[in-house]
Amino acid sequence: MLDVIGIGIGPFNLSLAALIEPTPLRALFLEKREAFCWHPGLAVPNSQLQVSPLKDCVTLVDPTSPYSFLNYLALHGRLYSFVNKRNASTSRREFTDYYQWVARRLRTLRFSEEVVDVVPFRDGYRVNTSTTTYLARAVVIGVGVEPKIPGCARRLLGDTVYHAADYLEREPPYPDEDVLVVGGGQSGAEIVEHILTRPVGTRITWVTARTNLFAMDDNSFVNEAYMPGYSQRFHALPLRQRRAIVEREKLTSDGISAELCNRLYEMLYERSVDGTLADSFRLLSSVVVKDIAAHNKRWRVDLNRIATQQHHSILVDRIVLATGFQPRTPPFLQSLLEGACMEDGLRVLGPDYAVRFNQHMPGPVYLQNQSLLLHGLQSVNLSLVAYRNSLIINSLLGQPFYLNTSDRQMLDGYETPDTSEVGAGLDAMVSTQHMAAIT
Repeated sequence: MLDVIGIGIGPFNLSLAALIEPTPLRALFLEKREAFCWHPGLAVPNSQLQVSPLKDCVTLVDPTSPYSFLNYLALHGRLYSFVNKRNASTSRREFTDYYQWVARRLRTLRFSEEVVDVVPFRDGYRVNTSTTTYLARAVVIGVGVEPKIPGCARRLLGDTVYHAADYLEREPPYPDEDVLVVGGGQSGAEIVEHILTRPVGTRITWVTARTNLFAMDDNSFVNEAYMPGYSQRFHALPLRQRRAIVEREKLTSDGISAELCNRLYEMLYERSVDGTLADSFRLLSSVVVKDIAAHNKRWRVDLNRIATQQHHSILVDRIVLATGFQPRTPPFLQSLLEGACMEDGLRVLGPDYAVRFNQHMPGPVYLQNQSLLLHGLQSVNLSLVAYRNSLIINSLLGQPFYLNTSDRQMLDGYETPDTSEVGAGLDAMVSTQHMAAIT
């Protein structure tokens, strides 16, 4: 009987595995893929991490962990060079390599084992995989996300209609093609930039439902929303208020980096100078795709302007859907969560990310990356991944291990009654042994 099994090995459960290692917990993590990967189809050459690389698997909870990004840099002989860079961030390519480095060093990870069922069993859960069966007192679900595909495109997916997640796994656009990119977020912008850097000749139409290409809001005060205290206060709010906050603060997580916006604008400006812009690029804002149909080996795309409800059609050779992602819910998870408490159609999670059930369960079930409206935008963002996993570990142990400290915040946050007790039982916990080790 293990203490915990993690299902899925993405960045969130990888962080949990790294932070569990120095604890007494007996853990195992299972993944159906053959090795760790992180959106490989989106790893275009210029893609950058949108958060600080110090928001890695472990640093903000245990700065002395051997699995930190800084230790990765040191062991690869790049620490001084990284410090000397003008940009304090890093590429998605390097951060993916960091994740893979962590995964190779952890002994609790099992790849090529797909979980097919999780069944309550005595004092825990029976986890059935494609090869064997395990028993654990608790499970942590980190099965990741899947592409969000517009209804009109689902039956057409293939070599020339595909989601941005598959961009690098398809043949690149040819110089004489008309390409439609749908979506005005970071992924759409990175793909447009990648096409623009290829040989001239590809014609791009870029459509977004937003009224403009909005940059991600990441000034220092705004980023206070990605600190532990802010997250605790958010979780204590009524659901209606949480919905409004998530919508209002969406651009703190779901915009295009300002650097990329400016880089794209400069590229397009240079095309206007040499006279090639009008024939090679157009940007349509406040526009949604209504329908897609085959037309003489091409695609006829019906577009609708949101403000005027005007319709028009364009012909293209290729469609790239940069339309975002949504949480995955495999069949075993639907079955396991049938008895979960619900609020306005959402499963209720505690401050430690444990699902609340209507009936007795033999052990806790924790959900990663499925609580946008319960814990805020940070729940689907890398910013507080180490903090979240420290809460899960403390909850699993039922006693203190990680001290969930946070710098003093400059901004008090949401106007709410006193919520200082929210998560206090978790945040006050600290392991004397562990703290002695790191001091």
